[in-house]
Amino acid sequence: MKTKIKVLLVDDHQIIRDGLSNMLREAGDIEVCGGAADITKALEMVKKIKPDVVITDLSMPGKSGIELIRKIHEKHPDIYVLVLSMYVTEDYIFNALKAGAKGYLPKQDTTKAELLKAIRTVARGEEFFSDAVAQVISKLYSHSVKSTAKPEAVARKANLTSRETEILRLYTEGLSNMEIADRLNISIRTVETHKNNIMQKYNFKSTVDMVKFAIRNNLGEA
Repeated sequence: MKTKIKVLLVDDHQIIRDGLSNMLREAGDIEVCGGAADITKALEMVKKIKPDVVITDLSMPGKSGIELIRKIHEKHPDIYVLVLSMYVTEDYIFNALKAGAKGYLPKQDTTKAELLKAIRTVARGEEFFSDAVAQVISKLYSHSVKSTAKPEAVARKANLTSRETEILRLYTEGLSNMEIADRLNISIRTVETHKNNIMQKYNFKSTVDMVKFAIRNNLGEA
């Protein structure tokens, strides 16, 4: 029998923890093993119950969720943190990733299906970001490396079709699927199909991986 994914919920609002707990308990492969309203209690529970995934908010009384992420990453590298926050700005996302977060979702528009997918992905040690967060990360990464990046394997560009290269370039600019579809006058499904083809060709695990590789290797340039 497959072991369930043990999840710890960290949020200073009881109603949020209760709502998430009820939602996750409906999933047969996820076990909510506890909840905490502050960083101190969360760290005690992490040490005691050894969850697979910690879902945390960033804004809480006392120390911030960033400190929680950092301490878990340093002391329990096999426990992965998924951020669920109302803040989707560059500084919050950058600091969370720098601290060691494996995933980041916005509270305001994350669906149950996306949350479950994120938990299962992060539990495997892989990154998971919503489209909105991935756009912010792509812009951050582009700004930080574009001027200094040196191509590592530009020859691999030949593996992409002209349309795939065009779509990849738009992803590196931080455009969403809908914005790319509008720009190229094609359907969102067509954009997603090309994106999946690109990711399969290079074995990318996430949109962020795809954009990072593209920028490093100038694959998104016209």
